[in-house]
Amino acid sequence: MKKTISILACLLLSLSAGIYYYMNQPKNIFDEIYQETEKTYRLNNIFNKLTDVEVHSYQEYSDDSKFYPSILYKDIAKTGNYTKIAIDFSFLNKNNNILIYFEKEIGPNVRVRIWNKYTRQDRSLTKSVKIALEKGVSDKYIEDESQVRSYLKKYGITAKDLDAYYEKIVNQKVLKDWCSIYKSKYSPKDYGQVTVKTQWEKW
Repeated sequence: MKKTISILACLLLSLSAGIYYYMNQPKNIFDEIYQETEKTYRLNNIFNKLTDVEVHSYQEYSDDSKFYPSILYKDIAKTGNYTKIAIDFSFLNKNNNILIYFEKEIGPNVRVRIWNKYTRQDRSLTKSVKIALEKGVSDKYIEDESQVRSYLKKYGITAKDLDAYYEKIVNQKVLKDWCSIYKSKYSPKDYGQVTVKTQWEKW
């Protein structure tokens, strides 16, 4: 009887370990980026393998005052009117996410910002767009959808253009770079299990 109980206990333990291992495996390319960065950012951030980025830390004053990694691309002159390309991470239990965002000049003192937020809880990537207006030393960001669409129309920017910006920076730059420093199971053409939500999909 005791032997049977011991065998059952071992089987349950093995099953639990197997389920835990499976549940914690990266299900998509953004999971990979999140998990590997979380493992390495305190000592030697995996993104240090890239030569064209600066690895910084920012502090979550409003939540836990801890420092989290921020990746800023340095050499963006070759990318064509892009003024910023960055990746921010948050490892808070209530806010496990990655932000991949970039800005592109579309007119005098006017930039379009593509904001891509990956949320681990539901494995979703939300792609949204804002307008940045240069106001002296600071910027004013417009998020209201009707105003954003008005600015885009004014400067002749279509939904296809936004898709092209995303493809060039996120897929062909950020994710391609990731696959060059990490043996990924996924690729810019195959994200894995992730739900993509695009604000401008039906514009």
